[in-house]
Amino acid sequence: MMKIIDTHVHLCDDESFRHTCDLEQSAGVVKIVVSCLEPCDGDYKPTPEQFRRNNARVHEWMRRETDFVEGWAYVNPEHERESLDEIDRAINEYGMKGIKLECGCVCTDPHYRPIMVIADSLGIPVLQHSWFKITGCIPGESVPHDIAALARDFPGVTIIMAHMGGDWQRGIKAVRSLPNVLVDTSGSIVDCGMIEEAVEELGAERILFGTDLPDIDFWTNLGKIEGAAISAEQKRLILYGNASRLLGE
Repeated sequence: MMKIIDTHVHLCDDESFRHTCDLEQSAGVVKIVVSCLEPCDGDYKPTPEQFRRNNARVHEWMRRETDFVEGWAYVNPEHERESLDEIDRAINEYGMKGIKLECGCVCTDPHYRPIMVIADSLGIPVLQHSWFKITGCIPGESVPHDIAALARDFPGVTIIMAHMGGDWQRGIKAVRSLPNVLVDTSGSIVDCGMIEEAVEELGAERILFGTDLPDIDFWTNLGKIEGAAISAEQKRLILYGNASRLLGE
């Protein structure tokens, strides 16, 4: 069985997260990287009190599931000073692996600059939500060309474009010339040729396995990789090797 690292998991309630851990471990996953986005009152703009509490909850699970659960530090760039303080706590005290940003504001907003500067100085990756919707984005949501602009401004920061940008063909094209941008495979989209095109355009070395659990089915996301017409070594890189290198395993 090939080893797997799931780089995109969410902590909601403890009961469902326990089920997530059990499911992933039974499938051969050796590590998951987790962020907690709850509660955000439906607008994805957490207050400092909320994101501090969310990160503390992830840290508690990191202590319970040592060597299996790692954390992304979730913050809202609109709260600049509090976000920087929380990143310092999450990385240096909790031992989290990087920063998770959602829809507090679009990633080209000036509020992002201090977050990216600290990521650059610490040498940590930034996992950025991105989802292009033909029906229109929610307020503060970033799309692939926003990720590309951010990557050009901060070439020293590894940026992970979550969900391959939603519209994966648009996403791949937007970031293919930017080597500091990786993509993850998480989400509900399972299109024929998706993984193959990503490998051809970006290289397998720039693709990370992710699921978006608990909201998305694990086996569907794993099937995207296992069923792709790519080599066994390319599958190994996507499922394990790239994340292992990124996380310093």
